[in-house]
Amino acid sequence: MLSVPELLAPAGSPEALKAAVAAGADAVYLGGKAFGARRYAANFDRGELGQAVLYAHKNGVKVYVTVNTLATDDEIQGIAEYLIFLSEIGVDAILVQDQGILSIAREVAPDLPLHASTQMTIHNTAGIRFAAEHGISRVVLARELPLEDIAAIGEVAKEYGIELEIFCHGAICYAYSGQCLLSSVIGGRSGNRGMCAQPCRKPYTLLADGDIVPMQGNYPLSPRDLCLYPYLKELCAAPVTALKIEGRMKTPEYVAVVTDAYRRALDTIAAGGNFEQEQETMEDLAFAFNRGFTRGYLMGDRGTTLINTKKPDNRGVYAGVVSGVDDRRGKVIVKIDGPIPDTGDGLVFRLAGREIGFALNKEPYLFPEGDAYKIPAPQEVLVGSELWITRRMKTERKATAILSRQIQGKIPLDITVGVNENGNLAIIGHGAAAVSETPMQNAQTHPITTEALEAQLRKTGGTPFVIRSITMNYDGTKFLPMGAINDLRRRFLSECSDAVTITPTRTHRPFVPKGTAVPERTEPLIQVYTDSIVAAKAAHTAGAGQVVYEGTDEIYDTPIIYKLPRILHEEELAKTLTKLPVSAAGIMVDSAGIAEEIKGIPKYGGSGLSITNARAAMVYGKTCRQVCLSPELSGKQIKSLMEHLAAYSHPPKTEVIVQGNLEVMITRNCIPATALGCRSCNQPWALKDGTGRIFRVRTDPNCCSHIQNAAEICLIEHVSTLARAGVSVISIDARGRSPEYIRRMISLYTAALEGENVRELKNQIREIASGRVTAAHYLRGVETQ
Repeated sequence: MLSVPELLAPAGSPEALKAAVAAGADAVYLGGKAFGARRYAANFDRGELGQAVLYAHKNGVKVYVTVNTLATDDEIQGIAEYLIFLSEIGVDAILVQDQGILSIAREVAPDLPLHASTQMTIHNTAGIRFAAEHGISRVVLARELPLEDIAAIGEVAKEYGIELEIFCHGAICYAYSGQCLLSSVIGGRSGNRGMCAQPCRKPYTLLADGDIVPMQGNYPLSPRDLCLYPYLKELCAAPVTALKIEGRMKTPEYVAVVTDAYRRALDTIAAGGNFEQEQETMEDLAFAFNRGFTRGYLMGDRGTTLINTKKPDNRGVYAGVVSGVDDRRGKVIVKIDGPIPDTGDGLVFRLAGREIGFALNKEPYLFPEGDAYKIPAPQEVLVGSELWITRRMKTERKATAILSRQIQGKIPLDITVGVNENGNLAIIGHGAAAVSETPMQNAQTHPITTEALEAQLRKTGGTPFVIRSITMNYDGTKFLPMGAINDLRRRFLSECSDAVTITPTRTHRPFVPKGTAVPERTEPLIQVYTDSIVAAKAAHTAGAGQVVYEGTDEIYDTPIIYKLPRILHEEELAKTLTKLPVSAAGIMVDSAGIAEEIKGIPKYGGSGLSITNARAAMVYGKTCRQVCLSPELSGKQIKSLMEHLAAYSHPPKTEVIVQGNLEVMITRNCIPATALGCRSCNQPWALKDGTGRIFRVRTDPNCCSHIQNAAEICLIEHVSTLARAGVSVISIDARGRSPEYIRRMISLYTAALEGENVRELKNQIREIASGRVTAAHYLRGVETQ
C-alpha cells in the first residue's frame, strides 16, 4: 500500500461527525460552543465534545478541536480551563490562531498537540520556523499558495518536523484568512471571532477613477468552491500530511458525499491503482454543494476561473438549454449538455435573471436524435432558458446509504495467536489480550487448521479494526468449537476497542494569571504610515515622531521605518530579505516569523499580527520593540490589555491606529484583472456596495489587492485616554494620501495631545477625511455572541 495523506473532514454537528466517520474520514475537525472560527455552526457543548472524542476514537478517527479565534484578556482564564478540559478528554490536537492562546496551551497542557490554523496566515518558510519554535506540530497553510511553494515549504517543514495540511475541497475565503476585517468594520461581526457575515458574497460595483466599470456579474469578491478531486495524484505527491475538506456549516449529507468521494479516490491511489476522476463522482460533488468549482491558487487559477462573479450561492449543475416549447402538452424540449434530469430532481430554468423552479415528477422523454429530451415544465418557460438541476435524488440516495453504512475497519491490528500453558487458545496484540473459556482439545478427526483459524480471526466486520498480520504459534492439530473461537475473537476485539478509547496520560498544570498593574501615563508620539517618498519626507518635516514607509525605494536623508508587505510568498520573501535598506531606522513586519529572519535592525510589529491580548503582545515583543494592537479592540479592551501588559517585565511599546482608512482585506486575486483582464493598475480603483459606501482598492506589484474601509477611523477624542492607558504610539495611516493631508493630521493630533478642544479638531478632520469618520470598534468592540 502506498502512503496517502490523512483525509480530514468537517464536523459542525454530532450528525455531521457520524457522517464523516461513516464516509471514511481519518480525522475530523470540530468546535466547541466558544472560541472557534465557526460560531454559527451547531458545534458541541462540553458533554458532546467528550462523547464525540469517544465515538471517533472507538472508530479509529482522530479529533482536532478548533480554538482558533482571537482572545481578549478577560477571556484568558476561561480559555486556560477549556484547554485543560480538551486535553483531559483526549482530543488529538487543537487548532490555534492567537499567540496568546498558543502560549497558554504550552503552559497548562504541554503534551497537547498544537496545529496552526489557516487563520494564522502561515504562507512561507519563515512561518514554518516560527511554528516550530513555538511548539506547533502541524501547520494549515494559507489557501493562496501554489503547489511549487508548498514543495519548497515542505523541505523546511520536514527539517523541523512540522506536518503540513492543505484544503482540498469546499468554500474558500476571498481574503487571506486571519487578515480580513471587512465583516468586522461593516457590521461588527468579526471573522477573527468566528462570526463572519460573508460580505464578500454581496454585490459590488467596480469603479475606476470614479466611473463604473462594466463586469460580467455583480459579485467580484465571491470565490468559487475549491475542488481538487481531479488532482489528487498531484496532491499525494506533494509534501502534505493531511487534505482538509471545508464545511463545518454544511449538512451531514454534504459531509457524507464529499468525504466518501475523496476516500474512494485516495484508497485507489494507496492501492497502486490508476486513479482517474469519475464523471459521476464530479457530479455528486457538485450536487452536494457548489458555487461553480475552481482549482484554486494551488493549481494556478485566478480571475474568473477563481471568482464566480454571477452568483454567490449554490448553483446546482447545468444540464442544458431549452430549444423548443410544446405548449399543447406542457413540455419543453431541452438540448442536454450535462447530467440528464431524473424523476424527483429539483429543476430550475434561468433566463435573463428570471428563475422558474419545480420538481420533476415524470421521467423525461428522449428524442430519437439522442441529445434532446422532452421535459414537463411550467408554461412560462421560454426558448433559450438554461436548465439547471438544483437537487439530485440520486445523490441524496447515495448520501442516505453512506449515513446508514456499517463502519469499515480502519485500525490495523498485528496479533499473535497461540496456546497458553493451560491449553487455552490466546490472542495478544494492540495492548489487549484474550483467552478461550475452555482449553483446546486433542482432535479426534477434524482439527482446526492454522488456515481455518486465521480465516475465522480475520472476521472483524462491524468493528473499527482490520487484521493486518497474524503471527501464528499454533500447529493446527487441536480442536476448539467454532462458537468458542468466535467468542474469543469478539472478546479480544472488545478489549481492543476499550484500549483505543483510553485517554492519553498528559501533564496538566493550573493556570496562574500574571495579574495586572497600573501602566504609567505616556506622552504618545505620532507615527505616520505613507507609501510615497514625498509624503514620508513631509511627515518627518511636520514633526512625526516615527515615519513608516511602505514602498520599494530607499530614503537616505530621513529616519524611516520600512514596512514590509503584509504577505510575502516564498520567492518574494527571499528577494525582500536580500534587499533590506541599510539606512533603515527599523523594519515593520505583519506576519509570524518574519522578524526572526531579520538581524541587526530594530523590528516593529504591524497590525497584521492581530494582537488582542497581553500574552500575544509579549510573544511578539520578544523580537519587536513595538507592537500594533488590533483595530478590532474596544477602548475598554485596550485599557485591560495595557493593565495586563504592565504586569510583565520589559513589555514592548504599543501602537494604536487612530486615524485613516483601515486596510480591511488583502487578497491574492487582482480585482481589476477579474473584470478587465490583466492590465495596468495605476489608476484609482474602488468598490461600491449596495448602500453606496465606497471602498478604495489598491493593487501592488505582486498582484494583490488591498481593500480599505469606506470610512476613516478617527479617535482624536480619545487620545488622552490612550495616553492614560500607557499607549506609546498613536498612528495616522496616510497611505495614498497627500503631503498636505499628512501635515494637517499631524498638526491636529499634536493639538489634541496638548489639550486643545478635540470636538473642534474633529470637525476639521471631517473636512479632509476620505469618506465619513468613525470611532470604529473603539466604543463598542466587535460582537461576542
